[in-house]
Amino acid sequence: MGIRSKIITLGIVVSILPVLATLILLGTQKSKLDGQVKKGINEQIESQLTAIANNMYALCETQNESVVQTMKSNLKVAKNIVEQHGGLRFSTEEVNWNAINQLTKAATPVTLTKMLLGDEWLGQNSNKNVKTPIVDKVEELVGGTCTIFQRMNTQGDMIRVATNVINKDGTRAIGTYIPAANTDGTSNPVISTVMSGNTYVGKAFVVDKWYIAAYEPIADSAGSVRGMIYVGVPMENVASLRKYFLETKVGKTGYVYVLGGTGAQKGVYIISKEGKRDGENIWESKDADGKFFIQEIVNKALNLKGSETGFSRYPWKNEGDMQARLKLAAISYYQPWDWVIGVGAYEDDFSIREEVSNSVNTVIKLIIIISGIFFVISLLISLKMGSDIAKPILKSIVSISDGAKQTASAAAEVTEAAQQLSQGSTEQASSLEETSSSLQQMDTMTKKNADSSLTANQLAQQARTAANQGNTAMDELRQAMTAINESSDKIAKIIKTIEEIAFQTNLLALNAAVEAARAGEHGKGFAVVAEEVRNLAKRSAVAAKDTTLLIEENMNKTKGGSEIAQKVGKVLEEIIGDVKKVADIVAEIAASSKEQAEGINQITNAVSQLDSVTQQNASIAEESAAASEELSSQSDVLRTIVSELQQTVSGGTKALSSSQQIEYVGSEKQTAGEKNSKKETVKLYPAAKKNAVHPEKIIPLNELEASKDF
Repeated sequence: MGIRSKIITLGIVVSILPVLATLILLGTQKSKLDGQVKKGINEQIESQLTAIANNMYALCETQNESVVQTMKSNLKVAKNIVEQHGGLRFSTEEVNWNAINQLTKAATPVTLTKMLLGDEWLGQNSNKNVKTPIVDKVEELVGGTCTIFQRMNTQGDMIRVATNVINKDGTRAIGTYIPAANTDGTSNPVISTVMSGNTYVGKAFVVDKWYIAAYEPIADSAGSVRGMIYVGVPMENVASLRKYFLETKVGKTGYVYVLGGTGAQKGVYIISKEGKRDGENIWESKDADGKFFIQEIVNKALNLKGSETGFSRYPWKNEGDMQARLKLAAISYYQPWDWVIGVGAYEDDFSIREEVSNSVNTVIKLIIIISGIFFVISLLISLKMGSDIAKPILKSIVSISDGAKQTASAAAEVTEAAQQLSQGSTEQASSLEETSSSLQQMDTMTKKNADSSLTANQLAQQARTAANQGNTAMDELRQAMTAINESSDKIAKIIKTIEEIAFQTNLLALNAAVEAARAGEHGKGFAVVAEEVRNLAKRSAVAAKDTTLLIEENMNKTKGGSEIAQKVGKVLEEIIGDVKKVADIVAEIAASSKEQAEGINQITNAVSQLDSVTQQNASIAEESAAASEELSSQSDVLRTIVSELQQTVSGGTKALSSSQQIEYVGSEKQTAGEKNSKKETVKLYPAAKKNAVHPEKIIPLNELEASKDF
């Protein structure tokens, strides 16, 4: 096969192999790519749903904190109103009640003493159009609901004796009571907290719905709990929170929902899609596989801690769908409200696997088309190159014999260059000896510098220790200052108390003026108000005294801060002394460095001479290398490739031409027939022999030992 045919064949193979390799690689990687895309999509979905679930949880937490603070404030308002009207107490007279359990709706007749506000009985007003003391005033001032409870029995059942909570029939919910025990026998958290003398703030069931509420006990002079006062707002009235839940969209069709977690509202929709199924119990709902997926979601949520997020996957089939679609829900549990928060969406809302697969198929088709075009072009180029390469090579074979003459000339150049290289190497050896001596001097100076550096390092460590002590002293100073700040905070709180007392003082003074105006010369009410003013004045004096004590405490702590600052100053003085020692050592190092510089100067002079010789040797070496390479390639290869090249190019075994033969001079003897031949002969001369140059003979190796430590 001739070179032309080989070039064409090579072009075809080179064109086909990359195409086949690319197609095989795409085929094997397509399934792997699909798997990676699916995994990435699932991670993306879970990440998005988790972020939304965390946002919903944080929103509930923020809203709860805000409402709880509002309830505490409303409770203070209610207590102030009670105090302004003489406080709550109990009469010796009794009144009958038809007490209704707000959970079971069971009625129980009960007789209780009348609860009075000052000297006025709260009454049994169920008409919302008729004013009821305290509760309506609270609603007027701060909004929301308010109730006065009276204890019914030793168990702690609490009946509403005055309230603005409205029943479904439009009447006030007086006569309803909160039982001390729930229907399942567990203790009611509101009653148990209040009966222990503490204030309950949180979620509570009020008559027929859930509220965010605050309950504070009402105790008699003996400390016994006789009732409680309540303020609250319905959870459904937190409009901004509900609106945010309903308006949040997940993927294309997903949404956020809320289910009850425990008790009577377990599995009940609190917030549903678009609010259409609010209040519906879906505890028994099943997915497309018949599993109770709501029960699984709720139970999984109840096991979560804090703001943790869980996941639930289930197949779901809507009406009109041909087949079920896989749905993913991220769930979290907000325990203060007993809310199971779900963020659900269909997985195919986020899927891009089909688009990726189509893109890959399109790429494969384009590769096949482009490869076909590339194959045709490569075939044409191979045909052209085969012809263009073969013809010049055949013509060049005849002139290859000129290389033999160049080989002989190159051999002479190599011999001369080797002699010059030998002379230069001798000069280089002398320079290396001088360099070795200078290096020994520099080595001595280097060791001395190393010792000085070690001492400097030790002193630096001591300075660092002193600095650490200074840092410790500074920490103590900062702690003292922090204590001062804390005392300042306490002063601010006490001042705030004084301000509140001043406010109450003004209010009582105003009431006193009004009372005096009403009573005229019989200003009995003025005497009561004046007594309250004196009490408030006493509280102001106590607060002022506390303020004085705190100021003195701050002065003492400030003095302590000054003493600590003095300690820091002493430590810094020690650091300065160590730094001075370090400076002395550095001076010694500088002197050693000067001596070292003189040695380096000698090295520089020697190296300068060495560099000159080295450059000369490098130039000679380049000439020797070039000549040697040319000589080697022409001498070793030329004798064997001429006839092979002719055969390769032509594809056969014929000679150069009828009038040309190749003669290898000095390799074989000519026969008698060859001597008498009149054909033109191309002579190839063998390379001239030369002695090999060995560097170790020019520069003895043992003369270099002086520089081994360099």
